[in-house]
Amino acid sequence: MPAPFFSVVIPTYNRAGFIAGTLRSVLNQTFPAFEIVVVDDGSKDNTAAIVQSFTDPRLRYYATENGERGVARNYGLARAQGEYVLFLDSDDLLHPHHLAALHTAIEAQNQPNFIATKFDFNRNGQRSASDLAPVPAGRYGLEFFLQGNALACNICVRRQNPGLKLFEEDRSFAAVEDWMFMLENMQADTVYLVDAVTLTMNDHDARSMRADNQGLIRRWLRLMQWVAAHLRLTPAQSQLLQGHIHYLCAIHAYADNHRRQAIGFLRQAWPLLPLQKALPLTLRILAGPRLIGLVKGVRG
Repeated sequence: MPAPFFSVVIPTYNRAGFIAGTLRSVLNQTFPAFEIVVVDDGSKDNTAAIVQSFTDPRLRYYATENGERGVARNYGLARAQGEYVLFLDSDDLLHPHHLAALHTAIEAQNQPNFIATKFDFNRNGQRSASDLAPVPAGRYGLEFFLQGNALACNICVRRQNPGLKLFEEDRSFAAVEDWMFMLENMQADTVYLVDAVTLTMNDHDARSMRADNQGLIRRWLRLMQWVAAHLRLTPAQSQLLQGHIHYLCAIHAYADNHRRQAIGFLRQAWPLLPLQKALPLTLRILAGPRLIGLVKGVRG
């Protein structure tokens, strides 16, 4: 079998209800030169049986002790054989032309170290656009990622890149490691964004960005300590990042109905954010969910 151009690394943990669909979405790619590296991060359900029911020779399965996604992604990267490694969560779906779109852009852009396409969300059968929808194609660096990680872990990396920084493996940063990965790698590089929606994220209730709002808040508040040790930011860049961290904390505190906590984070974020970003969240938090619901009801 010829060497693959892409290695699709899929970390998984107790995703027996999703993993088959994810694997089928990769196997249905129109671009054939790929392998799949599934890293089972200590699942307790029947994930192993489902993965092993697939007989395609391009699929390799590794079972490991639970170490969280940063460890699992690095483990898969170390065993990948493709020129490019694509990280895919085990509850998301590639559109059939995803790898073909990446390959075309890689050739056109003279093999960038980092490349990604756009994605949308599926929430209970309803599709919606991501924050990337209005962002034009092009190269984006550190300044873009100081305002959050709009790519999530929808990222494809050139494997033979001596400057590549691996994922943070400290499990206390679980669900934040993909943002940390982009921040550290974008200090000296850029990611090329392809203007094509070729992936759908499954926005279910057990998704890491929904399941534990207070845990995410704790991790984000620790992020600045990690940044001080790993990044070289100007005072303006540090303020921008800190403002966005408090902005995210306010959103997730509000999602947990901790309105007072959300207002506290909003006060910290307000002087550090552009008005067009801070104002909509301020109005939503101050109005409260009941008033928002009444307004929506009046509008029909």
